[in-house]
Amino acid sequence: MSKVRMGIIGCGGISGGHIRGIMDSPDMEIGALCDIVPERLEDKRLMCGASQDICYDNHIALMESGNVDAVSICTPNNAHFHIAMDAVERGIPFAVEKPMCFDTGEAEKLAAAALDKKLPNMVCFSYRFKAAARFMRDLITSGELGRIYHVKGEYYQAWGLPNARNGQTAPLVWRFVKEITGSGALGDLGCHMLDLCRFITGREFTSLAADMDTFITKRKLLGSDGEGTVDVDDYINIAARMQDSVAANVAITRYAYGRGNYQWVEVYGENGALRYTLEDEDKIEINIGNSPMRAGRVWADVKPPQRYRVSQMQCFADIVNGKGDGLAADVSDGLAVQRVLDGAIMAAEKGVRIEL
Repeated sequence: MSKVRMGIIGCGGISGGHIRGIMDSPDMEIGALCDIVPERLEDKRLMCGASQDICYDNHIALMESGNVDAVSICTPNNAHFHIAMDAVERGIPFAVEKPMCFDTGEAEKLAAAALDKKLPNMVCFSYRFKAAARFMRDLITSGELGRIYHVKGEYYQAWGLPNARNGQTAPLVWRFVKEITGSGALGDLGCHMLDLCRFITGREFTSLAADMDTFITKRKLLGSDGEGTVDVDDYINIAARMQDSVAANVAITRYAYGRGNYQWVEVYGENGALRYTLEDEDKIEINIGNSPMRAGRVWADVKPPQRYRVSQMQCFADIVNGKGDGLAADVSDGLAVQRVLDGAIMAAEKGVRIEL
């Protein structure tokens, strides 16, 4: 079997993870690179040792070059839909960064088009590939916990804080600009946590209420002493229901002092409880078969079995080659999460509970 030749569209920070995953996979190789910013394109060209003749400043030219079998879409959020649709029209399998689209309307169109063509695809909800999350999912879906009552999750980072970056406050990068990103902490971090809750429980969100706000409304413009307006959320708290009357609470912020990339998810059922955490590494704590009331230290740290350790880009190679494990997110998952994102924004703006 020949290797899948991957095209990287968008050579910003997140593309580095895609490139490393491709280079580590025995079933993939870099086919082409694309970015509209020459410096970013050159940086990733050097990273993977690519030649100049497979570098492009136009994604259509990359797709029609004959150098790629599939693409990774690593651009800012407002470009995801149009680039993915261009891939669908050309029958090119795609992996697209999250959130899949800018809003539910775009997500519905992309999902329908990709599913109609039966085109291999993946939405990069990367925490589905953490061993502890996959192990936790199996424990829950196998019925070990019995009826599920509560799911609680947090995703905390600190980079939005004043002076958080070596004494400097982050400038007005694209993640603070609504017309580019769609939403702030919600779409950047929250979509991961919402998908994790869906993934580990096997349940969909059915209704929610939300509170969101912006702490710093002005930030310095890039390369200028002037200031621009932050028009997206810095934090969001969601109180939700999932299928089977599961109560879900999700808290997201970029203002958690001391946190780098911190996540936790707790699930409480009638026969036990689980806790997934991620900072430097992912791990799981289990409390099953003990007294429901705490009596001594009954939570046990458990190392996920080796079979749960997988690579996101290797999983995409498997999907393209028709042997995926069915656990990666696809356009249907991207659409489901997009509906929750849009519902959360509406709930927060209107101060009402939204039925999904």
